[in-house]
Parts: sequence; C-alpha cells; structure tokens
Amino acid sequence: MQFYCEQVFHQLELIVSSASELISTIEESEWELRPTEGKFSLGELASHLALVCAADLHIANGADEHEMTAFYKSRMPASKGQALTELAHSYDQLYRFYLSLDEEQLQKKHIAYWGVSYSRFEWLLETLVHLTHHRAQLHSLIVHYLNKEPNLALFE
Repeated sequence: MQFYCEQVFHQLELIVSSASELISTIEESEWELRPTEGKFSLGELASHLALVCAADLHIANGADEHEMTAFYKSRMPASKGQALTELAHSYDQLYRFYLSLDEEQLQKKHIAYWGVSYSRFEWLLETLVHLTHHRAQLHSLIVHYLNKEPNLALFE
C-alpha cells in the first residue's frame, strides 16, 4: 500500500474506533428515536455510518444506483450489535481492497453513477470525509438529543 494510503487508513482507524464507541453508547430503546422528522433515526444513522466504507467502495468500483439500493437493502444493520459488526467488516473490506492496489491503480479514475469522477485515491479521501461527517452527526445527536456525554477523543 502506498505511503499516503497508509496515512489515510490511520485516520480511518481512528474514526472507525470512535464511531464504534459512539454506537455503543446508544441503548436499544433509543435506536428508533428520530430527532428530526424526515431525517435518520439514531439507529438508521448508526447503520448508515457502519456501511460507509463498503458502500463508498462499491460506488468507487462502478456500482450503479440500482446496485447500491440492493446493497443497502441486503446489508443494512437492524440493531446496535449488527451495526458494530458491520462497521468493522466494512472497514476491513475497504482496507483489504486498497492494500492490493499499486500506484497506477490508485491513480485510475472511476465515475460514480451520478457523474463525479475521482481517482481511487480520491475515493479513499471521500470515504474518510463521508465517515467523519456521519460520525460528527452521531456525536451531536448523542450529546444534544440524548443528553449524554460520550467522553471519547474524536481526534488524536
């Protein structure tokens, strides 16, 4: 794996670890709470966050909208335990894929079904940003909606 990918994966590991801790603070009885109508419930947000690494990898590999809908239907966690398992599996899947790429493969451009074109390395950065975004959302909901203080480091 290229030097820069190793650096990104270091950051991804931190995000995944803290996201796992955040998901663990949600009680099963809070899973269906929906702070804002028309937006994710706590459980839906945690489940989506758990799939980001694998979902973004599918998109980066050329999955179309229909394939992504099927992906989410087949893999969406239904509980806290499933979300924690899927988060670890999703990260591992992304890591193993990037571990196998050489420099030329990292520079190869792939187009998403909505038209954006990124190199494989840019897709990895997009995954980091996407995961960080949803971790921040979950942290905010836990703090401001559930009135809990997770007491965890979000950054080194």
